[in-house]
Parts: sequence; C-alpha cells; structure tokens
Amino acid sequence: MTTDTPDRLAQGYGVAARLFGNSPVIPQFETPGEVAEDWTQFSISTVLGEVWSRPELELPERAAIAIAALTALNRPAQLRAYILGALSLGVSREHICEVIFQIAVYAGFPAAIDAFSVAKAVFDEVDAARAS
Repeated sequence: MTTDTPDRLAQGYGVAARLFGNSPVIPQFETPGEVAEDWTQFSISTVLGEVWSRPELELPERAAIAIAALTALNRPAQLRAYILGALSLGVSREHICEVIFQIAVYAGFPAAIDAFSVAKAVFDEVDAARAS
C-alpha cells in the first residue's frame, strides 16, 4: 500500500470513476470554498485511494458495508452518495434494501426507516434521471 499522496489521489479518482461514473445522478457535497480543493483531494485520496483501493474486498462489498455503516450512523447525505455508488457498481436495489433491513437489528428500526426513505428517494431520483 502506498503512502504517496499523488498515487493515492490517482487511485482514488479511479475508484470514484468506477463508483459514480455510471450513475445518472452525481452526489454533491457542499464544502466552503476556502478548503474545497484541499478537502476533495484529502477525502478522495484517503477514503477511495487508500481504503477503497485495498484488494481484500470487491467494490460492491465495500458499497454494502458503507451503506450499513452510514445507516447505523444516520448520515443521510453520505448514505445517498453510497447508494448511488452501489447502483453504479451494479448492486441491485433488492440487495441495498436487504443491507438496510439487516442493519435494523443492530442499529435500530428508526435508523433503518430513515435509510429506507433515503433509498426510496435515490431510486426515484435515478428513475427520473433515466426517464428524461
């Protein structure tokens, strides 16, 4: 595993292209302009370049794990992004729903209810984007 930031950044952008490149809707996060470029490079190189580039898990597995964790943490904006990414990677809607269903036992029903609302909104948004 490399610690060279330019290499990690390039790896991260490669993963981002696979994770979000096929999505008709691109996730957006708001960041203050003063740190936007630095934050983007840091988060892409760390999350996608370092962690998501490890060889032990396939990207669809990582997406399912991210969906489970973000459901448990009740992070709807990030959950939305990783549901979009999972769909882009070919993870079925049914599989995404089963991940949320499973995590309800561990993270609680309110977390799952909120996550299902996010999933439905994402599915509807993707359907609308594809229809237009």
